[in-house]
Formats: sequence, C-alpha cells, structure tokens
Amino acid sequence: MRVLSPSLKAVLASGAVTVAALGLVGGASAATVVTAFDSSYIANGQWYQSSLTAGGTASTQSLAGKGGNLEGSAPLSSGAALLTTDNTNVAKTEVSVADNYGKAGDILSSLKLGYDFYRSNAAGQNAAAAPSLKLTFYNPNYVGDGFVTLIYESYWQGSNPTSDVWTHVDIDFSSGLFWQNGGFGQANSAGGPPLNTLSGWLAAFDGGFSDASLVSVTMGLGSYNPGVTGYFDNVSISHTSGNGYARTYDFEADAGTVPEPASLALAGIALAGMSAAARRRKTR
Repeated sequence: MRVLSPSLKAVLASGAVTVAALGLVGGASAATVVTAFDSSYIANGQWYQSSLTAGGTASTQSLAGKGGNLEGSAPLSSGAALLTTDNTNVAKTEVSVADNYGKAGDILSSLKLGYDFYRSNAAGQNAAAAPSLKLTFYNPNYVGDGFVTLIYESYWQGSNPTSDVWTHVDIDFSSGLFWQNGGFGQANSAGGPPLNTLSGWLAAFDGGFSDASLVSVTMGLGSYNPGVTGYFDNVSISHTSGNGYARTYDFEADAGTVPEPASLALAGIALAGMSAAARRRKTR
C-alpha cells in the first residue's frame, strides 16, 4: 500500500482537490496561457513542478529565433514548455495540473486528451523518450492502495517518436495505450506491458477504480531517459460527463522574468501522492 505524501494529505484535507464528480462548465474554451510552473501545488488549474530530481529542468520558453521545425511548426503562438534531462538515469522532470475532473466511471468513456511535443536527444542517448502524459486517480474509500497512475508514452504506440518535428497526440477511451504503476487489483506494469487503452484499464481494474477520481494530469520525462530535450504545448483535457469539462493550455515564456531551473523545485512533491512503491522496479 502506498503512503500518501504529506503534501497530498494537506491538499486533500483542504478540499482543494475533491473526490466527488463535480459538474464543470463544458464546451469550447479559450486556451489558458501558462507562463511559469509553480514550485509546488498552489491551486487547481495551475501547473506546478510535481516531481523533479537532480539533472531535470522544466521551464516555459520563447521559440522566437530557434528556427527550423521547432519554431516554424509550433502548434500555438511563440512559446512552449521545455523539459530536459542530463546524461544520468536519475534525472527526472514532471509538471502537473490538478482539478476536479470527476470519477473514472463517469468521465472515461467521453474523456479526450491531446498535446503536441517536439523531442531530440544527446548523441548516444535515449532515442525513445519524449514527453509523456500521466493520469493519476484516487479513491479515498478504497480498502488498500487507493491510488493508481496511468502512463502514456509515445514509443509504446508502435514506434519510437520522430525527432526534431512537432508530433500531435490524441487520446480517448479506445485509443492510446497506457501502462500503470499498480493499484485496484493490478500489479505494477513496471514501465511496459500489459498495455491497455482507458477502456481496457477500466475493465481490468477492480470496482474501486470506477469510484476513483482523476485528480491530476502530468507531463514529464521520467528517470532512465537521459539526455533528452522535450518541448510540449497545446495540452487539452475534456469530457462530456455531467456539465462537461473543457480546458486547453498554451505554454508561453513570461517576457518579464527569466525562467528558473526546475531543480529548485521541492523534490518529492507530487500531487499523485505516491512515494516510491516497493514493487516498482523503475519509474519512467
């Protein structure tokens, strides 16, 4: 059973991230501009540095003057989020956004996720790595491990990601393969198969998962992905359950500030609330 981090306990106790399926305004929405990552969770809808180790950085960057596909084919405006890892296996960088997204049993059938990424790697380093997407679910009434995170990685979708081009990702109930880090009757996939769509995992987990709320969405480069430069932008999250939910995030450099390295973030603070599980062989 996982031990909840003190930060997550405090957030849940404050009611900031509830575990009820709340109706939120749906329909089309203008993109929310993100110019910096908070060093820890501040409020729902604000992106923050959720899990970073030495050698990982996260910032928002202007693409002006970068040239090539990075600038010329950028999906939104003139900036993007930038994640990097140094040439060590321990380097990790993840940023998250929390909200009252709703319960898995209510939202997954209509959940739609999207983002764009651009990646490259240092010579001789990991050509498979690219910014990944994680969905963390929590059921406070579950007897046992009430957390699970589903992890979408580009290279499990059939081939390694293409370097030095912008790639768009669309995920819904029946498309996009995830591994998971253990919970609701399933053992940790440990970075690989079994892989399932959201539909497949809803069927594979026990009944407690249906009542687990989606509490955070994370973009990141996990450990064992050395020497990677990954940009991402145009992150969208929507579903039609209840009153619906729709939000898109546009990452842009703050012209008035100089981005600080993500290594200044508080290590170990993740809304996912999971300390390293004993059963996990490695975290991607």
